[in-house]
Amino acid sequence: MPSTADVTAATGATAAAKKPAKPDFTSSYRTFCYRLIGERFDRGDGSPVLAERLKQAGLTATPGMHYAMILVTSLVSMGAVGGFAVLLFYVGLHSPIWYLYVLLVAGITAGSVVAAFQFLLSTRIANRKDELDRELPFTLSELSVLASTGTSPIQLVRRMAQRDHDAAMTGEFRRIVYKTDIQGKDLITALAETAKETPSASVRESFWDIANMIHQGGNLDEYLRNKSDDVLKLKRVVQKEFIERLSTFLDMYVSLVLVGVLLLAVAAFLLNALGSTAAGLNANELLLLLTFGLVPLAVGMTIIMISIAYARAE
Repeated sequence: MPSTADVTAATGATAAAKKPAKPDFTSSYRTFCYRLIGERFDRGDGSPVLAERLKQAGLTATPGMHYAMILVTSLVSMGAVGGFAVLLFYVGLHSPIWYLYVLLVAGITAGSVVAAFQFLLSTRIANRKDELDRELPFTLSELSVLASTGTSPIQLVRRMAQRDHDAAMTGEFRRIVYKTDIQGKDLITALAETAKETPSASVRESFWDIANMIHQGGNLDEYLRNKSDDVLKLKRVVQKEFIERLSTFLDMYVSLVLVGVLLLAVAAFLLNALGSTAAGLNANELLLLLTFGLVPLAVGMTIIMISIAYARAE
């Protein structure tokens, strides 16, 4: 018979397990933006293209929430950066045209926020596509082995949805299972809808082909083996293209980064020799901007571009 202490401990553990987890900052911020203005955006016709892109990115967000986050973040960033620009150009540098710099910095900040949201969405879609393309050949091979045992298509999909590896492809099969078991759709419809929502053209084609073979009949095992071989050949071609692309990145780095920085440094020294200024900034201020602003930005952008290209070639 369990003691009173054991019962109390078990009750406390159960209560702790039932206690809902506190939402993180990102979820709270998204909820705040949606309640502030996002609901008004969703009352209209919406944006089917953006809604489809959000699904491809794997985000549980509506177009209204996305627009609201862009607008609120832009306003907050403009206020913060604008205040810093006033302190820098008016209080620190005493520039006579400080208000133009403030407006310029605020405008650049707003444009950067909008561009950053679009870039992050595109990057998330691209990363998800790369993960699916990377896992697809091995998933097709595993499907082929299971299909050769005579497993039915619906049981095949459920087995793939219960895996603990290849998270991206496993998530796609879980979406199919959700559509069949929770939404009550047939397997062919679930495969077609999931194919439409995936960002990978290879996965989309594979799901459509599987749906057609289930509908019309065919040797699923043989198709999966041949498809796996074709995807692996395509993957080798992509890796070869990445190696060739590295030389382009090297030429771009040398021409734009090294030569561009050198020309700007020479221009700053000429301004110092002539005793003139450029846009209200003297040579020392231009060199500081070059050293702590343009050079790290150029190097960082080059590293990001190479990292993205490498991720897609994996």
